[in-house]
Amino acid sequence: MDPTTALLHSAFPTKTAIFLLVLGGLGYYFLDIRTEDWTDDVYASYTGDNQDQATPLHFYANKEELDHWIRFHIPDPSAPLKDPNIARFLSEQFDKLAFGWMMSEEDAKEDDMPITHGCRFRSNEPCEDYYALGTSPGPGEQKWNYWAVMDGHAGRHTAFFLQWSLIPYLSSALLGLPAGASSQQIEATMKSAFLNVDRMIMDGARTAANWFPAANAAAIAALTPAMSGSCALLAAFDPASSTLRVACTGDSRAVLGRWDTISNTYTCIPLSIDQTGFNPAEVERVAAAHPGEEAAILDPESGRLLGLALTRAFGDHRWKWDNDFIKTVQHKFWGTAPRPGSKTPPYLTAEPEITETRITRVDAGEKGGKSDFIIMASDGLWDRISSAHAVECVERWLEAKERGNGSVKQDPQLLANPPVFPTTFTLDQGVTVDPENGQAVDWKATPEYFAIEDENAAVCLARNAMGGTRRGLFLGILSVPGPLGRNAVDDTTVMVVFFDKLGEAQQHGAKARDTKKKSWW
Repeated sequence: MDPTTALLHSAFPTKTAIFLLVLGGLGYYFLDIRTEDWTDDVYASYTGDNQDQATPLHFYANKEELDHWIRFHIPDPSAPLKDPNIARFLSEQFDKLAFGWMMSEEDAKEDDMPITHGCRFRSNEPCEDYYALGTSPGPGEQKWNYWAVMDGHAGRHTAFFLQWSLIPYLSSALLGLPAGASSQQIEATMKSAFLNVDRMIMDGARTAANWFPAANAAAIAALTPAMSGSCALLAAFDPASSTLRVACTGDSRAVLGRWDTISNTYTCIPLSIDQTGFNPAEVERVAAAHPGEEAAILDPESGRLLGLALTRAFGDHRWKWDNDFIKTVQHKFWGTAPRPGSKTPPYLTAEPEITETRITRVDAGEKGGKSDFIIMASDGLWDRISSAHAVECVERWLEAKERGNGSVKQDPQLLANPPVFPTTFTLDQGVTVDPENGQAVDWKATPEYFAIEDENAAVCLARNAMGGTRRGLFLGILSVPGPLGRNAVDDTTVMVVFFDKLGEAQQHGAKARDTKKKSWW
């Protein structure tokens, strides 16, 4: 081999190595290459809590750096909310802020359910509202549809447990009935199922408190669904007979919108009655169960029963157990003290009141008649809007959707009059407040303030409960941080079910979806 060739050949790897070393050195010098250190652990402690906005570390070399930070980097949190464009952005994103979801007609056919829209606006931290829906056997193992809203209080744990258990246990009880079961049999079975679920919660908690040592983790886990509480509103629909049954424990509410051919408008039919101290039937029931105590346990001004805004609920051990046992739980497992004035518990029951309604259904798009729809919601909605106005709101939503050929956002009336977000320092119309006399900000959602601009009917209801066209009120509610958000509005869960006939279900599609989404166990 020629010596020159041999020299060139042997130098090639050396040149390559030198080039790579130089390139690596330049990269190290110019690029921000660093290994993790203790500061990463500091920022990690804010994970899930606006980590990208966290500024826990402050290192300044001199007064110039310190003054620069104070002048240019400390934000004014109110500045963006004075910008109408920010208000418009938040309004346009409200569907996401309210965690809206909705079935399309194709989804409903595939899952063999009526079209359902829903949302879950979170006010508490963590949110105490839960919901559930699906298809499961009814009497004679025939396919029924179910929807449930659980509104928790004193924590989320009871409502969370009901989300897992209420529909399955109810379906399991109903499928034991024959296909031709009477209304009385079905109603009795539904009531029994509710009571059995509550008994499971309370008995499991009592057993754990009795048998486990103090501060035991397993005992605390068993006790939490009993120490919290929850309402439950459940609708069970038999498609074969078009029969809807609504079971209510607490003050979540269901109303039906039904088309009246005489007035050419939707009428409001109540499907449940709030179970509070403002309900005369509930006052009479509680008084009969606790003779001589009604004046001490029921407050006619607030409608509260020993401080609780409900007369029926799941969980709530302090309204169901005797004081001595409540004290035992308090001392052994960090529970709460007995309710003052509790003498003859239980004061609460989870037994529901049940209504039965034959549903009107027509083919989607059929001229003339119109199908029923149902609104189910926690009291976060009903605190701000009446049942009749909620039905009217959905009626206006349906009209806007029809004008827009299936899209509310394409409604010609909305396009001609788009939302306006003025910068104003005056109180919105229909909003009252009187600090001198202890009256907090108050309002009601009434038709003159309706904003029909959401594709999702449930989100539309939530928007209007929070102000509608009163944009200052709406933006103010959205800007209240937790946990103060609860002072403005409660957790608000809404489901709207449209009972239009959609044709035969695509059974093979439903099975495919089941395999894809529901086989996690």
